[in-house]
Amino acid sequence: MKGHSFIYLILAIFVVLIVGCSNKATQYDDEYYNVKLVAWEFLKEKGWDGRAKENWETAEVSEVMTDDDYKLIDPSYKGKLVLSVIFEDKENAVIGTPIVLVDPEKNEVVGFMYGE
Repeated sequence: MKGHSFIYLILAIFVVLIVGCSNKATQYDDEYYNVKLVAWEFLKEKGWDGRAKENWETAEVSEVMTDDDYKLIDPSYKGKLVLSVIFEDKENAVIGTPIVLVDPEKNEVVGFMYGE
């Protein structure tokens, strides 16, 4: 009997380790989760979300310096360092998904660049 209990214990530990070490990304281990969410909500608000794949969590985020190539909602952000959020386009999209700019401190959309 004790031998079976030990095997069950080892099996339970093994299962916990496998589940705990899975590669599935969550909002807790993605430092840009909220930035991506804000950008995705902006796309939905503008009606541009139909151009992008719905797996918005996989969007690429990088720092960029704003310039005249971007349409800024607030012109005071010109020349400032912000976060650029790029969503993956759907395969049949005729026009690309706009790039969304987010203020890293306020977590607010400050501009965008139309897709190509």
